[in-house]
Amino acid sequence: MGNLFHSVRAWWGEAIEHAFGDPRQEKLHQPPLIGTQPFRHHPHKDGH
Repeated sequence: MGNLFHSVRAWWGEAIEHAFGDPRQEKLHQPPLIGTQPFRHHPHKDGH
């Protein structure tokens, strides 16, 4: 009975996540910020 409850609970969690989205995953798909970006290129002294 406990295994059935665990399976139903896992299924319900996946269904809700699929329906409403996962906030942690949504943050990964955000576009870059608009505006000035910091300059991060540091050229090497050997020319590469």
